[in-house]
Amino acid sequence: MNSDHELCINNTINNRSIIFWIIFGAFLYLIAQNAESAETSFSVSRHHVEISGFAFIPKQLEVKAGDTITWINKDIVPHNIIESIDQKNISPELAAGEIYTFVVKKPMAYQCGLHPSMKGKLLLMDVP
Repeated sequence: MNSDHELCINNTINNRSIIFWIIFGAFLYLIAQNAESAETSFSVSRHHVEISGFAFIPKQLEVKAGDTITWINKDIVPHNIIESIDQKNISPELAAGEIYTFVVKKPMAYQCGLHPSMKGKLLLMDVP
C-alpha cells in the first residue's frame, strides 16, 4: 500500500506535469498566432500592368515595398520602362509579347523611354 506521503508526492508530480503541458500548449499557441500575424503583415503581392494601345493599364497602382510588378507588352511595337524623374532604365526594351518583372522598393513615377507620353505611377501604401 502507498503511504499518504507517497500519494502526496505522486499528486504533486501529476499536477506539475499537467501545469507543464498547459503552459507548453499555450506557448505553442502564441507562437502560431505570432507567425500568422507576421506572415500577414509582411505578405507581398503580385501586380500586372499591361502595355497596350500605347498606354500602361492600369496607369496607377497602390503597392507595398517588396511587391512585384510584371509588365507585359501587348502592343506590336517595342516599349521599355524608365523612371520619370531621373530617366533611369528600369527594364530593357520589351518586344511584343515580352514581359518584365520588377520588385518595388519605393514609390515611382515611370514612363516608356521610347514613347514619353506613356506614363504610369506606383504609389506606396502605408502598412499597419
